[in-house]
Amino acid sequence: MIAVYWVSLVTYFLLWKAYKHVSDIRATALRSSEPRAEQFAILVRDIPHAREGETKKEQVDSYFKAIYPDTFYRAMIVTDNKEVNKIWEELEKNRKKLLRAETIYAESRSIGSPEGVRPTTRTGFLGLYGTKVDSIEYYTEKINEITPKLEAEQKITLRDRQLSSALVFFTSRVAAASAAQSLHARMVDSWVVVDAPEPRQVIWTNLSLNYYSRTIRKYVVYTIVSLTILFFMIPITFITAFTTLENLEMLLPFLRPIIEIKSVRTLLEAFIPQLVLIIFLALLPMLLRYLSKAEGIPSESHVTRAASGKYFYFTVLNVFIGVSLGGSLLYNIKRLEGKPDAIIEVLAASIPYSATFFLTYVALRFFIGYGLELSRVIPFAIFHCKRKLLCKTEAEVKEAWAPGDFRYATRFPSDMLILTITLCYSVIAPLIIPFGVIYFGMGWLVIRNQALNVYVPSCESFGRMWPHIHTRFLSALVFYQVIMFGYFGVKKFIYAFAIIPLLLMSLIFAYVCNKKFYRFFHHRALEVMCHELKETPDIDSVYRSYLPPSLNSDKLDDDEYEIV
Repeated sequence: MIAVYWVSLVTYFLLWKAYKHVSDIRATALRSSEPRAEQFAILVRDIPHAREGETKKEQVDSYFKAIYPDTFYRAMIVTDNKEVNKIWEELEKNRKKLLRAETIYAESRSIGSPEGVRPTTRTGFLGLYGTKVDSIEYYTEKINEITPKLEAEQKITLRDRQLSSALVFFTSRVAAASAAQSLHARMVDSWVVVDAPEPRQVIWTNLSLNYYSRTIRKYVVYTIVSLTILFFMIPITFITAFTTLENLEMLLPFLRPIIEIKSVRTLLEAFIPQLVLIIFLALLPMLLRYLSKAEGIPSESHVTRAASGKYFYFTVLNVFIGVSLGGSLLYNIKRLEGKPDAIIEVLAASIPYSATFFLTYVALRFFIGYGLELSRVIPFAIFHCKRKLLCKTEAEVKEAWAPGDFRYATRFPSDMLILTITLCYSVIAPLIIPFGVIYFGMGWLVIRNQALNVYVPSCESFGRMWPHIHTRFLSALVFYQVIMFGYFGVKKFIYAFAIIPLLLMSLIFAYVCNKKFYRFFHHRALEVMCHELKETPDIDSVYRSYLPPSLNSDKLDDDEYEIV
């Protein structure tokens, strides 16, 4: 009991210090004298219908000029870019193919005869059939044909496909920060204003969703995720039923001679269920990210935070609880035959034995996981395969070599699972503590190196992930305290009720931290934003940085953008 109190109090102390530390880091980063585009902009959603004879642009301009007459710069009405994006993607695809063909032709001239061999392609689907034509001439013609279509579609999109959202720009980042945290309308479903995401983070397709659509989507997604967490074995069982050898023989008859080989059949029967589980768990982060994006979230970093939370609760509830409780019950199933009233005693006696599994799990994670992370053998092999077989241009080589971002949506939940395991077994099986220390100690060295020298961030949110990590720390702590309460109870320890004050302390601590720190992570504090910049930014370049790539054209002048 003393150990449970000690672990809990130390956790409160360290979490408080960590929250203050991360808050200071965020303030220092935001106080930087380097101007950033998102600090001069806000995102406005749920714009009401304009009055008759008034354009959406005029409506937004007049509204914000009246409120911020000295600092308002201009507004950009969000448009439906579905059609223009299709044309722009087709144009970019043909440009890449043209560059690839020109590179191949240049290589042939340097290796063989001075005339070289001009590459050819077929005009049919994926270049598999159709008339064989000169690749350079063909893609040049395609580009010349698509470019006027793109320019015409850009003008139509800017003029006729305006939506009920806008990005509003200010000449002062203090004014933008103040506007983002102010109430602009009496009704919750009108003139909803939030901080603007980074230009590279904006999810344009979600900006048009109104307040009620976002609310309904959020609760539908939460329901789906909850059902997935609670009943995730059902879809796996369903898929497994369709992937039995009998069904495979029926669906794919050409595999029958292979399946009928005894050794192959034995191998498939043994590994198909596990393979289905592995594939499902590998696809799960993609599913959770898709569901998070379906909520109507406007930025990529927010989607990552949302998917991270869903994945954390999935792993804790299914991996940790499933192994701890399910494993303990199955291990003692014979002792329960004819004596069902012994289930509580069996569970209490058996929980510590699950620690062996998790101790091994943590050890494998830091030996194998960090080894693969540091060596990056798999990405290295994939890069050389791509470079040998697929890459022809420098841009393709650079794209194949790119390490990607940090994959926060899966990395943090995995680390938080280790934290939960270490906390929950810290008193029941203290031997797990050194393994947890080694895991996070090695992680500090390895992951810090990877963050500084390997991965390239795809977005920057200035520490807005931390409050979510803090909440999951406390969730793990509460889970630990509940487990210890149950453990002491089934062991018939008469002072088990002494855990209850700890649970109340955890809830009070979470409330106090949320009230003291969270708002600064949700908004940008004005005392931080008033710090002087090294140089006055060009607000017009800030404005143009938010133009979607499909609408960003040198042939569109300011008058046409003003329609937006």
